[in-house]
Amino acid sequence: MNMNDRLEGLVSAAQQFGDGDFSARIDHIGDDELGRLEAAFNQMGERLEKSAARSNELDRLKSDFVSSVSHELRTPLTTIKALARLLVRGEISEEKRHEYLQTIQVECDRQIDLVLNLLDLSRIEGGVFRLTFERVRVVNVITSCIRSESNAAEKRGHQLLVEPFEAELPPVCADPKALRRVLSNLIENSIKYTPDGGVITVSAGRADDLVTVSVTDNGRGIRPQDLPVLFDKFHRGKPAEGMAQQATWDVSDADMLDDAEVSGVGLGLFLARNIMERMRGSITVDTELGRGSTFTLHLPVWSVAECRGAAIMEERDAETFAGGR
Repeated sequence: MNMNDRLEGLVSAAQQFGDGDFSARIDHIGDDELGRLEAAFNQMGERLEKSAARSNELDRLKSDFVSSVSHELRTPLTTIKALARLLVRGEISEEKRHEYLQTIQVECDRQIDLVLNLLDLSRIEGGVFRLTFERVRVVNVITSCIRSESNAAEKRGHQLLVEPFEAELPPVCADPKALRRVLSNLIENSIKYTPDGGVITVSAGRADDLVTVSVTDNGRGIRPQDLPVLFDKFHRGKPAEGMAQQATWDVSDADMLDDAEVSGVGLGLFLARNIMERMRGSITVDTELGRGSTFTLHLPVWSVAECRGAAIMEERDAETFAGGR
């Protein structure tokens, strides 16, 4: 191929790039100076194509995220509106009235959790998310989480169990509020992704200088192809078949309650991993398709030195982020 043809090939490919088509490549690369340009051009094309693919994927994720948030906002508000309408009518028994008020409370809690997750995401990405480290007894955190999630488990017919703790389970160095939200999220996921009538067990123990807290369910498990992206931002698993929540109340506004399945927005596990790593711990998963999953939190045992080191690391990360902006 002569020089003119090679130059025309470069010009043609460059024009394709200009039109947004980054798939163009130079087929025949020479061994002269122009060949180096042709090779560099192909490398640039590969990088641009990967960048465009990534950009398209991010656009898709953002679109899915907006759709998911809209769904997450619409579903509880629709339920609250329908039940509030029934309460205003007043033609219901005291038992039903109590049931509806409990449901409204649960749906409001879901709204609050969604907003808190969105705020945490914004703070993390903005570099202003802060943890406060102190001496925390995981038994107290587990008890609090079980109490708050028991109603949701009961509605699905799940058994929410707590295994006996070790007598000398040591305290951990953690942010108690953040740890509670992480554990609550794991329990909520087990409730959500386990078919009705399942068993969810929370346990705790010690492994060397770590305290472990595990949430085990007998749900559908996690598909192998989902594991590499399980803790990625905006990734959402698919609920088990036949798990759509069914309204237990008798209402003429049933059409308002059809879309009651909770799918989430794909932030819970992303935030959990981020928070655990900032608490100098980790989160792991052990799963078997069709048998269930176990998510385990690994937290450092409390000591003055451990908490001081974690606090210093938190401040250092904040200063690094501020200096890099």
